[in-house]
Amino acid sequence: MKDETKVVHGHRGPKMERLDVRTVNPAIQRGSTYLYDSVQHMQEVRTTAAELGIQSYGISGGDLTLHWQEAFCALENGFRGVAVNSGLLACTLPLLSLLDTGEHLLMVDSVYEPVRTFCNKFLPRLGISVTYYDPLSTLDELDALTTDKTRVIYLETPGSVTFEMQDIPAIAAWAQDRGLRTIIDNTWATGMYFKPLDHGIDISTHAATKYMCGHSDVIAGAIVCNEATAPLVEATRTQMGLAIPPDEAYQGLRGLRTMAVRLPVHWQNGLKLAHYLSGREEVTNVLHPAMEQDPGHAIWSRDFKGASGLFSVVLRSDISWAQMNAFLDSLKLYGLGYSWGGFESLCVLQDPTPFRTVSQWPRPGIGNGYVLRFHAGLEDADDLIADIEQAFHALHKV
Repeated sequence: MKDETKVVHGHRGPKMERLDVRTVNPAIQRGSTYLYDSVQHMQEVRTTAAELGIQSYGISGGDLTLHWQEAFCALENGFRGVAVNSGLLACTLPLLSLLDTGEHLLMVDSVYEPVRTFCNKFLPRLGISVTYYDPLSTLDELDALTTDKTRVIYLETPGSVTFEMQDIPAIAAWAQDRGLRTIIDNTWATGMYFKPLDHGIDISTHAATKYMCGHSDVIAGAIVCNEATAPLVEATRTQMGLAIPPDEAYQGLRGLRTMAVRLPVHWQNGLKLAHYLSGREEVTNVLHPAMEQDPGHAIWSRDFKGASGLFSVVLRSDISWAQMNAFLDSLKLYGLGYSWGGFESLCVLQDPTPFRTVSQWPRPGIGNGYVLRFHAGLEDADDLIADIEQAFHALHKV
């Protein structure tokens, strides 16, 4: 079954008792207490719930949460999906599940900033040490950073600000040879365009807030586990009492239904904007792995089936703070906001420098001007380009 069919036909609603018909989407279920027909029935349900990695209690979210988990898990050919309350939790819960006191984590230096904060502030309180590695590290360089306490390596490709591409199959094979678990943030590509577990990764995480839900109205996270890691992640979720509200699970499943038709528009709009911006005199560099001149293009074209609408540009170094502000303030169709993946276009200033520990920024040849990150929404691409043109006109008036 093709991915486009999987996300549309994941689950139907339950049959209505009196009319004997069913809704296209399952209904939202709210309830904290489950009632059982008998002691034997209670025991049977508890056994089934344990097999599903959930509790026989309302905190598990009911059928709707299970439907959404099964749908996004199937898209990435995983063993079990785990829905959580936010994208940040989707990234951090696996770390808490796979690491114990005294153990060591290898963390990519281009990681999403809140995950870096978690690693710097929270993990040391548990006695877990963290070493950052350059996203362009060779396997020999990763070997040099690995200790007898290393248990996990965390990847993000492309980085969601600077867009370096990592060689996932090579790193996954390297990690398996050394008995290390692998986690990847796959929010940018989604399961439509990249399937990490097919390339040897253990856990794939998503800020479902973004492309999976797609409408800028949900905070949620999604975790796809292989068979070995699923019980560990599920146990941590249970022990911490984590639950996702049924409304968010419903919106997650609803968003997943249309992701296959939304993503190509994000991809093509983003690529059209990127090519346009690469020809502007105000732009030194465009960071987008789907462009042929990008250093990571060969990896992207080998492993990925598509691209999303998120990319960055580096402005000329002689463009002033006032000019950059005039550009952003003049945009009409681009919101000024830090999220992405919704139907609307966004543009925001980014400064990678304070959030790098071991890798150089800017890299040689990239340029050292201001970095603007664009998210191409579902608007008409020509309208988006016209808006950028008038904003550059405002920039030159300063």
